[in-house]
Amino acid sequence: MTIRAHVFTAGLWLTALAAAAACGGKKQSSTLPEEGGGGDGGDRSVLPGQHGGDNVIVPPDTMDDIQRRFDRKRATVSRCLSAAVDAKELPKSSRGRITLNVTVMPDGKAGEVSIAKASIESPMLNSCVVAKVKEIIFPEVPKPFPTSYTYGFEAM
Repeated sequence: MTIRAHVFTAGLWLTALAAAAACGGKKQSSTLPEEGGGGDGGDRSVLPGQHGGDNVIVPPDTMDDIQRRFDRKRATVSRCLSAAVDAKELPKSSRGRITLNVTVMPDGKAGEVSIAKASIESPMLNSCVVAKVKEIIFPEVPKPFPTSYTYGFEAM
């Protein structure tokens, strides 16, 4: 690359950085992300029922933090399957997924936690998973924030 090309490239970077700084550095979305997909968990960036200028936007960093807290609870939640297998409620070869609907309250506590979908039928497993998720302390949010998360299970 010639010196002229380096100067041109540096100029482009400085222009891009200045533009990002002028608009706060991050683009905020006012739409809901698509649901489904990867299955590792989901989230919503705007609360349902909010329209027009009243949208309550949860910052992307906060949504990432919420997902990380679900992830950190994965080992504890997986013990729920072991308990259900030990109690002979499920066979040793059990595997499946449980998707939860969770409302994160403004104070960071889990409000309503419910099973949205389960491919494993076990009341003991379901109640254990719900109880473990209710223990999570989430980051504070401006208003109740509905989200979902999927835990995968496999007995060995």
